[in-house]
Amino acid sequence: MISHPTSPDSPDGDVRDRAPLEADLFEARTRRLLDAVGNRLEEALRVVEDQLRFRHGLHAAPRAWRELRHEAAALRRSMTGAHPLPLSRDVASDPGHPGRTPQVTPHLGPDAVLQANVARAREAIRSLEEEYRRIDPQAGRSAERLRYRIYAHESAALGFLARREKLATARLYVLVTSHLAKGTAEQVTQSALEGGAQVIQLREKEMEGREFLALAERLRALTHAAGAVLIINDRVEIAALSGADGVHLGQGDILPLAARRILGPDAIIGLSTHEPAEAARAAVEGADYIGVGPIHLTKTKEHREAVGLGYIAAAKEVSDLPAFAIGSVTRKTIDSVLEAGAERVAICTGVIAEEDVRAAAEFYRTRLDAHARERSGVE
Repeated sequence: MISHPTSPDSPDGDVRDRAPLEADLFEARTRRLLDAVGNRLEEALRVVEDQLRFRHGLHAAPRAWRELRHEAAALRRSMTGAHPLPLSRDVASDPGHPGRTPQVTPHLGPDAVLQANVARAREAIRSLEEEYRRIDPQAGRSAERLRYRIYAHESAALGFLARREKLATARLYVLVTSHLAKGTAEQVTQSALEGGAQVIQLREKEMEGREFLALAERLRALTHAAGAVLIINDRVEIAALSGADGVHLGQGDILPLAARRILGPDAIIGLSTHEPAEAARAAVEGADYIGVGPIHLTKTKEHREAVGLGYIAAAKEVSDLPAFAIGSVTRKTIDSVLEAGAERVAICTGVIAEEDVRAAAEFYRTRLDAHARERSGVE
């Protein structure tokens, strides 16, 4: 039995004071509302799950939406009482019945299907939340928490799909740090780009702001001419002022979502991860790609222990984001890194500290491309 708390402001008073027939009618309408809106919520969540899984080829995001759907179903079951809600269903008199509504406007494309059902889920959980609050405040709070989780996963899924083309084919990511380079930052960047680097990260931990910004602007010109992506390590303000494509953040830095408020919706934001829990959270926190490592001990991460090759597969299992394996990826270790499941790598001294930076970049890019062809079965 659905309970109805007294509402002193209601002209009808407490539903328990109504005549039995009126009370039964009131409860029947409430149960129909919960049934119809609950169905709409779970159906919308299932469509989103299927679109992400089958149309977009993702695996971690669909699992998250399935969990939301199961949570919605459990919440609805907790509200049904002794009689299942479908027993109150009256399809024939439903105002939304196809026989009573105008012809449905077709979706304009696959993305419209996804977006329409995300919106439907948002609307339905809000409607349920308002009704649950009237019936059972605790259920209302549970619905509120579910609503905010839907908001977070909506932002993660739609944002990732909107920006992923920028990194879709990126396999070779080179970190440029002046004191480790054989030549100036501009020289090694140009050579790395000529050798096939698709992403350049400017990583200058000790450089002061003015010098850093001027260098970032020079590298922006080089990467733009090459059609490559420029990422700034840590310094969100430098990324914004230099016109870089985005920023790379560590676990101790501001959240990617906060950085996006500064850099805008099109920015590419990367996040270092060192364990599966961090990789699993990255998309909801606003990241567009993750660094996976350090796989081996490295000069750029001397303060952190190596996480080992096993983390490559573990990170890919819990995240759909492009994952760049990092940490002493060298000519000697590249094959083992690829065999462990990596498809993309981030390299610093293995490229910029080599005598022939262009040849070093070309070696890794060639190996990565060959590995991609092997995986796809293309000769």
